[in-house]
Amino acid sequence: MNYLSIELRKTKRRGIWLVPTALILFIMMWLGHSYTGHNGKLFAQFGWKDILYNTPLLNAILVPTAIAVLASRVIDMEHKGNMWKQLETMQSRRALFFAKVQYGFCAVFLFSLAEVLGFLVLGTLFQFAGTPDWWALGLFFVQTLVISFNLYLLQMIISIVFSNQAVALCIGLCGSMAGLFLMFLPQYPVLRCIIPWGHYGATMFVGMDWNEETKKVVGFYYMRQGNGAVFFIAVWFLVLIVGGWLLFQNMDTDGYHFQGILGRRSKNAALLSQKPVHIPALPTELMKVKRTPIWLAFLVLPLISAVIGTANFLNNIEILTSGWYSLWTQVSLFLCYVFMPPLLGVYASYLWRLEHSGTNWNMILTHSSAYRIVWNKLAVCAVVSLFSMLWLGGVFIVCGRCAGITAPVPVELWDWLFFGFIGSVSVCAVQLFLSLIIRSFAVPIGLGLVGGVAGLVVTAKGFEYALPYGLLSIGLRANNPNRALNYELFLTSSVIFILLFYLLSVAFIKHNDVKTQG
Repeated sequence: MNYLSIELRKTKRRGIWLVPTALILFIMMWLGHSYTGHNGKLFAQFGWKDILYNTPLLNAILVPTAIAVLASRVIDMEHKGNMWKQLETMQSRRALFFAKVQYGFCAVFLFSLAEVLGFLVLGTLFQFAGTPDWWALGLFFVQTLVISFNLYLLQMIISIVFSNQAVALCIGLCGSMAGLFLMFLPQYPVLRCIIPWGHYGATMFVGMDWNEETKKVVGFYYMRQGNGAVFFIAVWFLVLIVGGWLLFQNMDTDGYHFQGILGRRSKNAALLSQKPVHIPALPTELMKVKRTPIWLAFLVLPLISAVIGTANFLNNIEILTSGWYSLWTQVSLFLCYVFMPPLLGVYASYLWRLEHSGTNWNMILTHSSAYRIVWNKLAVCAVVSLFSMLWLGGVFIVCGRCAGITAPVPVELWDWLFFGFIGSVSVCAVQLFLSLIIRSFAVPIGLGLVGGVAGLVVTAKGFEYALPYGLLSIGLRANNPNRALNYELFLTSSVIFILLFYLLSVAFIKHNDVKTQG
């Protein structure tokens, strides 16, 4: 308990609880929204089962990324300076490792408990019919706790092994996408059980009765669970706790550095050091992300989103009858709301990471103005967003042909991609500002996740032009390809947000003292 209290003091005033808190609030708001409006009384009639049916999907989409942010924040501080080496002089490796395990367990425990308590609050506010099945709430709590804790252990190990936290956060984003993908593959229960991000779907014990004729929900029912999911969850726990401890026990005091790879590159580095140094304006920022896993995430996430969307399109082809237009909504919907904003957040955080380390701020401000520094980063972030949109368009066309759509590709695709790109630049400007003022690598990424789902909320309420994350979704026309876009208002809002956060970033650099980290 003493070492646990030390971990708690390390994260004091570091905003580590902001992302889980915002996640709980969003989940409760999302669930509560379904009990308002025309169908509110219908769903409130089945409220206690309905809420247990919908929450695993939200958890599968949102929790892996939030846990990646949490684990990264817990571990990242030890990678700075020589903290691993210094900590070993004050406490044993066993105490250090299991204190971080305890910290994660406490965080996941509080999150799981807050969800169940939130269910009770929603049931009271919206007057759910009947009384809650306490055993069902208890079972949901235990499942959420164990599955989320396994994901925390996995992300903690990745954050320990890779000092570059972009690796862990990209894996967390891909895990969220994998969890969503597996929710739409009930015909492959083995995949849900084997892959840890699929355990939210594998342990669902509430099913839904759907009337195909009336297209309405008839009711919900409890399902019998197999033992396969429980077995694999237990196996994953043992592998992660034992394997993680063995990895940590055999880690050098300076951490894992992959000396073999570095050794092969040392000769090339020595040869390059003999050449005269030329630092170009724009490629300098590109050099900072050379050989980083960020590029892999930008390729993998749109690809996974397209595969999920195509699979859902084929499973509901009798309902989704608009061909390319129906496929576009399936491919782009979750990408623009849930995965693209935090992914842009990863890139923005990485662009500022070097400036926040060592004495780099002192050095960079001696030969470059604040205007140029922010402009270079915004330009590079925009270029990467452009490539992401083009990649998304190419994958969309390939998936459409594989799905058997023979009609010509709609010319509106270029309109969707172009204005989606403009909206993404607005998100880049916001995320760059957040990563500048928040020195943590992970917190701005978590805020990107919150911003993405906030964009979904404001779009549903009709205020999409008032938030940069909403501009991304309506630019792509993710929820309605036939939507008429107000081009003047869209471009005006985009320019305002880009200039606003660009100037705020410049002002922050010019009017704040340079602070560095060792």
